[in-house]
Amino acid sequence: MTEPLHAPSLARRRWSVASRTLAGTLGAYGVTAMGTAALSLVLAALGMDRAEAVTAATLASYAVFAAIAIAVFHAASPARAWGGLIAAAVPLSLICWLLATAR
Repeated sequence: MTEPLHAPSLARRRWSVASRTLAGTLGAYGVTAMGTAALSLVLAALGMDRAEAVTAATLASYAVFAAIAIAVFHAASPARAWGGLIAAAVPLSLICWLLATAR
């Protein structure tokens, strides 16, 4: 039996899984690290002790990483998954840059 013309090829499905796996591991790690840095800077700017701010942000990062990894595999396509990671990373890096240069 032949595959329908609209069915994705085996190679395309494998690249999709590989891309999502990279996005769910390395991309999620990058966004989580940027979010942890941003949150710790925001908490420190709000008056929390720096050590406590870093600890609180690090504790929150475990849940954030899991949520990002789940969202990447829930996305409709790998392009949307990577786009979501980029859309999350840009404002987080802006927050880090603004708060780090304000010191």
